[in-house]
Amino acid sequence: MLTGKRILLTGFTGQVAGAFADHLGPRNEVWGLARFTLPGSRERAIAAGVRPIVGDYAAGEFDGIPTDLDCVIHVAASVRPGQAEVGMVANAEGTGRLMYHFREAKAFIYASATGIYAANPDPMHHYLETDDLGGQTLFSPNYGATKTAAEGVVRTLSILHGIPAVIARVNVSYGGPYDDGGLPGALLEMVLSRTPIVLPAEYPFMCSPIHDEDMSRHLEQFVAAASTPALVVNWGGPDAVDMKQMADHLGALVGIEPIYEYSETFTLPACITETTLGRKIGLEWRIPWKEGFRRMVKARHPEIPLVG
Repeated sequence: MLTGKRILLTGFTGQVAGAFADHLGPRNEVWGLARFTLPGSRERAIAAGVRPIVGDYAAGEFDGIPTDLDCVIHVAASVRPGQAEVGMVANAEGTGRLMYHFREAKAFIYASATGIYAANPDPMHHYLETDDLGGQTLFSPNYGATKTAAEGVVRTLSILHGIPAVIARVNVSYGGPYDDGGLPGALLEMVLSRTPIVLPAEYPFMCSPIHDEDMSRHLEQFVAAASTPALVVNWGGPDAVDMKQMADHLGALVGIEPIYEYSETFTLPACITETTLGRKIGLEWRIPWKEGFRRMVKARHPEIPLVG
């Protein structure tokens, strides 16, 4: 776990960075950059030991943050930009503004997405970091394209300015009580509300879920592995899990049988991520997905008695 570092964290009010704040705040000097428009978000930052900085990385607003940082952890993104121009400004240009302004940092960690990979016809394909790109974020068509552009920005600035960087392609993250909880959190809410869960009709939806506690621990390895040119690495869990498996397990935990529907047109990007490179830089996974889901239910719904 990172300790005694000077860290800038973006996207603090979201799911993943919220967990990072809880882990990093008590052990480091952390600045949390966000617009803090959500009620109580500023107070939560302070409670986590994070210095809340009101600003906008896409507009280059960084007042109040020192530039001699140990690392920048950039998690914030426009996930549903709508228009391509909006996504390019937030995801590509904004990332460039942030990285250039804090170019003295010893490491720049960029959270990308596995949705930028080109779809493979084999649902059991394990994606390598060298696989083709093309984006399969049909749920938000301009998201995958602009995240790919952002990776290009990080790679270029890393070379031009000698900034050690890691581009970590996030798979399905989950764990704590923050934001929507990712795909597993959304599945939990659908099980509880007895909302039909839509699955692809012709293939299993496979992914590599990763608990945010494991992700928080991985930050130390990323800082140590940051390099010029930037290191590109998958950031998913070690197990390939079907979405129906996930929903069935959640249903078993809360004692409710999930309801399913099947669709010929499915928009979520399925992806099993290969972990070989991650293991080479020292990544370890301590929370198996079934245990992680149990922890997630407790974190998001402590009032629900778990079965078993």
